[in-house]
Amino acid sequence: MDALRRNGSLSRVEIARLSGLTPQAIRNIVDDLLQTNLIRETGRRKGFRGQPQIDIEINPDGGYSLGFHAEGGILHHVAANLGGQIIYEGRSQTIPRTEPEMLAAITEIDARSRQQLKGLSRLGVGAVFSRPSTSKWFLNEQNPAEFEAQSQALARYFEDEIVFENDANAAALAESVFGLARAGGDFLYLFVGEGVGGGIIEAGEAVRGVRGNAGEFGHILIDPNGEKCHCGNRGCLHGYLSIGGLRRKHPDASIEPNSVPDDWLDAAAAALGRALVSLENILDPQRVILGGTAPEWLLSEIVRRLSRQDFPSVRSELAEERIEISRLGSRSALLGAAALSLLNVTNPSLAKLTKQSFSLGDIAPTPRATDPRG
Repeated sequence: MDALRRNGSLSRVEIARLSGLTPQAIRNIVDDLLQTNLIRETGRRKGFRGQPQIDIEINPDGGYSLGFHAEGGILHHVAANLGGQIIYEGRSQTIPRTEPEMLAAITEIDARSRQQLKGLSRLGVGAVFSRPSTSKWFLNEQNPAEFEAQSQALARYFEDEIVFENDANAAALAESVFGLARAGGDFLYLFVGEGVGGGIIEAGEAVRGVRGNAGEFGHILIDPNGEKCHCGNRGCLHGYLSIGGLRRKHPDASIEPNSVPDDWLDAAAAALGRALVSLENILDPQRVILGGTAPEWLLSEIVRRLSRQDFPSVRSELAEERIEISRLGSRSALLGAAALSLLNVTNPSLAKLTKQSFSLGDIAPTPRATDPRG
């Protein structure tokens, strides 16, 4: 499934070569997947000598994933089919405050999406929040009781069908399904919005860390004498690069082209350059992608100004672009919510395939999908 997602249509012989499995094993697996409707045959190739190979591809109608993004008191939702195409986008709505009203709203969304997508089976549900998995840092930015109520209402309704993620990791995973990283590879993702976050993607999966907070790039120290951050440190990247940081320094600034002060843009580019040096030297990524809810023009202007400055690292003299701008725009986290279940189906994770931990010493039970902090 992963080989087909990355390459489009392939023959059985090509799948065997890419996967390292035997031709007989591939024949058996392909037959099983054809019966479950997850893949389909597209016909024989023409114009080649010998017995023409039959091409196989992922069947877009093999199922869909429903994704939710809760942000600023608004709940967005979208559905993507197994082929990675957006097939339904519902109306965004204000999140009710009481649990019965929340459950009623989720029930309505579920019924409406099923009606629109009748005939397709649901592969899973993803939910994304603009908050780290477990951190006291963000308690002042979002009421913890509201966060718990929203996540628990979704968990109670969808039960084991749902998986939770933070917005930065989700946006990074969206690049693997809908964006620049569809062909695969390891990369870093910097998420710029009201705050600054990030994702570290290895072998198609997000590196989460012990508590699920790996990739908090917004708290890289840029200037120890800078302004105090909500995390308790001073001079974090968050204060220089985020939209929230822009509003604090220039309360009257408009986030429109030619309206953001030059001094803020120069400082943001310099801060990004310093952070990029640390990230590249420590992690040596194949590529770095910059995205989030910030306008694309703003990200492009910061990168343009970054290119005029000298921030050498182990990657800075490579031929490829040092940093790329995501094309998914402000919907990246929402698309990532829909991508979560699609990647569960198509990503060859050893931990999922063997249903065990990589470490024999790590025998703690896996957190249930219904625990949004797991």
